[in-house]
Amino acid sequence: MAENKKAFRALCLNNRNLNNKDLISFNVIKEIVDKKIIDNYSNIGIYYPIGNEIDIMDIVSKYPDKNFYLPVTKDVIYFVKYQNGDKLIDGKFHTKEPIGKMVKRDDIDCFLIPCVGISKDLKRIGYGKGYYDRYLDNYFGLKIGICYKNCTNLDINLDDYDLKLDYVITGE
Repeated sequence: MAENKKAFRALCLNNRNLNNKDLISFNVIKEIVDKKIIDNYSNIGIYYPIGNEIDIMDIVSKYPDKNFYLPVTKDVIYFVKYQNGDKLIDGKFHTKEPIGKMVKRDDIDCFLIPCVGISKDLKRIGYGKGYYDRYLDNYFGLKIGICYKNCTNLDINLDDYDLKLDYVITGE
């Protein structure tokens, strides 16, 4: 199964280049706002985009009354509070990370999670390091996958430990 997952991951990463990142990023944020997807949540985990990932960072300015948290990646991943304008430093994997105190995972109501691909049964394919799989294991809040549509609904059986999402947003 690992070989199959590796092949799907490579295909999806390649397929990202077929998308209009700016348009889809705009559409993802519009969908979140229009459908009121995070309206009932106060504390939201987000991500800083790397490479050609869908960019959701503008969501912070759309909800000034909410608390947002960005990941910091060391040996494990953890989240730190982020507000528009906060200084970000260079982190692992060419991302930007906030400076601050780690927040308890279960104090975050929902997570908007970057996905390389998503299976038919809503399991996430990431970059293969397992950071989100481990961090969100036994997490009972809302888990929303953010992914390009051409990398969703994949016909692949993933492992039990692969993160199961509650909802997927593609911006299409």
